[in-house]
Amino acid sequence: MFRRWWQRYGISLILVGVGLSVALFLRQTQGGAIQEFYGLLFNRQGNLTEAETEILLQNSKLRELQNRVEELEAQNLQLQNLLDYRQASMGEAIAAPVIGRSADAWWQQITIGQGSQAGIKIGDTVTGVGGLVGRVVQVTPRSSRVALVSDLNQQVGVMLSRSRFQGYLRGQNDPLQAEMIFYEKVPDVEVGDMVTTSNLSTLYAPGIPIGRIAAIDFNAGPAPSATVELTVPLGSLEWVLVSPFEAKPLNFELQPEQDVSQTP
Repeated sequence: MFRRWWQRYGISLILVGVGLSVALFLRQTQGGAIQEFYGLLFNRQGNLTEAETEILLQNSKLRELQNRVEELEAQNLQLQNLLDYRQASMGEAIAAPVIGRSADAWWQQITIGQGSQAGIKIGDTVTGVGGLVGRVVQVTPRSSRVALVSDLNQQVGVMLSRSRFQGYLRGQNDPLQAEMIFYEKVPDVEVGDMVTTSNLSTLYAPGIPIGRIAAIDFNAGPAPSATVELTVPLGSLEWVLVSPFEAKPLNFELQPEQDVSQTP
């Protein structure tokens, strides 16, 4: 009977005994054995010489410096691309950094770090590498607010470079694409056509690139429409160019463009 009992409970008793012995040992030594074990294990890291510590600090500083150099190189590349674009297109445009976005209007507006002291005015055109970014709608001495072409409230007079068919672009609160609504019922449009600001635009100079036709819906009402892939990376803007522009009187014979300069 004892043998059967031992076979059933013996191993459990041994394990309990070992556990109690270990607990008693740790209590008497106050964890000294474990501390000593970890001390031996990590002794190399915890007892570096002064020279080794100095080397680690220098390596850390070098890594930090390398990261800063990489960031400066990236910023320099963006600025160089922007300057090349200005020389090729706008000439006298003012370069300005993007210094802010509103969390509740991320794809609608940006704040740039140039204002009236630099000569910027409400209505000025804002572009980036690739084409149109938007329009200045508010100015302070040292900063300006820009309504983006991706803003759902923005409407821009546009045309197709190939066929010269006209329409207007409507933002979709999307940094990658917008919608073009045609004036004609049967427009000459193809996927890949370049879309630019129109000569009929009242808010922008003509010929500024905006994007390319990505998809066409001839059955849309009340007029055919197309999806336009924007050529400016609105989601990663860091610098823009601001060019002076005097808005023309609205032509009410066509769909008027949306002026959001009074938007709070």
